[in-house]
Amino acid sequence: MNLFSRTIKSFTRRERWTSLLLLGIFTLSGGVLIWQSSQTPTGGSNKILTEGGVGEITHINPVFTEFSEADADISSLVFSGLVRYNPATQTFDEDIATHTLSEDHLVYTFTLKNDVFWHDGVEASSDDILFTFQTVIQSEEFENPILKSNFTGVKIEQQDTRTVTFTLNNPNAFFFTTLNVGLLPHHLLKDVPVADLDTDEFNKMPIGTGPYTVPSPYELHDDGSTSVSLALNPEFYGEIPSIENIRFVTYPTLEDLVAHRSNWGAAARIPQDLLEEIDLDELVVNRYELPQYTALFFNTDSAKLTRNKTRLAIGKAINKEEILEVVGSAKQIDTLLLDTAQEEWIHIYNQEEAQGALFDAGWTLAEGETIRSNEEGEKLSLRLVRRDFAADNSVREESLAGTAEVIKQQLEDVGIEVVIESYPNEVLQEVIANRDYDMILYGQNLGYNSDTFSFWHSSQATSNGLNLSNYQNPKADFVMESLRDTFDPAERENLLGELSKIISTDVPAVFLFSTSNYYLVDLKITGVNVENILHPKDRFSNIADWKLN
Repeated sequence: MNLFSRTIKSFTRRERWTSLLLLGIFTLSGGVLIWQSSQTPTGGSNKILTEGGVGEITHINPVFTEFSEADADISSLVFSGLVRYNPATQTFDEDIATHTLSEDHLVYTFTLKNDVFWHDGVEASSDDILFTFQTVIQSEEFENPILKSNFTGVKIEQQDTRTVTFTLNNPNAFFFTTLNVGLLPHHLLKDVPVADLDTDEFNKMPIGTGPYTVPSPYELHDDGSTSVSLALNPEFYGEIPSIENIRFVTYPTLEDLVAHRSNWGAAARIPQDLLEEIDLDELVVNRYELPQYTALFFNTDSAKLTRNKTRLAIGKAINKEEILEVVGSAKQIDTLLLDTAQEEWIHIYNQEEAQGALFDAGWTLAEGETIRSNEEGEKLSLRLVRRDFAADNSVREESLAGTAEVIKQQLEDVGIEVVIESYPNEVLQEVIANRDYDMILYGQNLGYNSDTFSFWHSSQATSNGLNLSNYQNPKADFVMESLRDTFDPAERENLLGELSKIISTDVPAVFLFSTSNYYLVDLKITGVNVENILHPKDRFSNIADWKLN
């Protein structure tokens, strides 16, 4: 007989019952503690993923994500739209609605699928579609020119409680892709003025239809970081992910992100230069490239840049190899198609040809002078503006500032004075709206469909448009309009090539480089695939396949 049995046998009947009761309570309590420990979202749990980033969480709202990369990432998991991009097939698929397209390619009809519910339990309806695209995006009070331009002139009509039609004035092969905007809940925001939508409390703790919910508002911490935790939506209409919680933490700078490496298990938008500063032993390094570029845009309305030969001269005077030495992890590009075309003379660096073009344009260099002037004695001095990233991204600031300085020196070598001005983003947007510059060093992303209309069509050469060069050419307009008319991929490629040649000849900009980025992921996370993503947020497109081991 063992000690435990002998001890129990010596107890009175009452003492035995009391002991068994206490033992049961202890066992149950211990079991609960063990279960809670296995469910607690800590760094060692297989139920939570912590994403690190740079910037600030400000609007968890799908119609404002162009202004914050962190907001775009989070919103893609909280909200869902009529369509979604599928990197695996490089196509756009139906998401929360089915659709038909009329034979003349003008009328898109969307009907909501069954059992699509907002996180608060209210079923989604056509009111939400109409509210998002007509009430908000098409409103004069809505201040997101990128989104607004996609729906200008589109007639949106509610057919019944589940169906909405979008009627275009002209066929647009890219229109379907613009409908990947996350829907907003009509029942929660219908009484909020559109002008006040960007300051509403909804942006801190939103209600969506996506695979993850926002149980509590995002937080701003004393060290300048912001964070928010997402929880799995068990009522999600699609395939439910296995990762139960995702926590996003953003830091003011890349240096801060690196310093807090122990706090995150994944981080996107990491430049190559920063890889050397991060301990990669426990990380998988995923490289991805986006359809984006950095270019030197000319304000073609500037009196000193109206002549094609002046702009050509600047392009010929810029040695992109020197710029790449400053930028680091980037590839040189020469055309709108993001390719290198050094076999064409117009893209080859040649200072002598640059000086000849300047002379032909009426800009001469008097004896003893270092800056060229015209017959009226006006100096060829140009203002180059750029964004100041010093406050939030030192790596990007170093790259952009270095690029501007190289361009300044190279142009001064051929007799062009360059005055560099840098502004924080909010101020820069005002400068852009007023076209208050001669040249602007800026980046653009062609997005999901390489639709160049918003960036280069003459109709976009306005204060609210994205045509930074105020570029206007009827031939180019015709090609861009034809691009929207065709649904044939082969014909589209031919038209893009034709447009690229027209723009190269007119030189409204000098295309400089395109950078690579990296998504770092903990070895314990499997299923991640960044192939063919067109926006960093697309890394979450197959979140249902991810697992934390």
